[in-house]
Amino acid sequence: MGARLRAVVSSCMIVLGLFQAVSGLILLFAPHGQGSGNLLLFGLTKHMWSDYHKYVGLLIIAVAVLHFTLNWRMFVKELKALVRSKRT
Repeated sequence: MGARLRAVVSSCMIVLGLFQAVSGLILLFAPHGQGSGNLLLFGLTKHMWSDYHKYVGLLIIAVAVLHFTLNWRMFVKELKALVRSKRT
């Protein structure tokens, strides 16, 4: 179950990260100024894209904390190996 859960969490991070990147690019290149918030981009208004971008960002933080928690032992082992290699 542990490996399967880690795979699901990692996959969620990839999908959410891709959505975050796409929505960020859409918001970056979308027209600015008065009235631009009602413009439809792929069926969503600019305000909706902004809301989704914010909520997915919060979701990524939660999934990243879960990912870090699930992989804590591996992180500590890698950190110890890194510290040991720096000393020699």
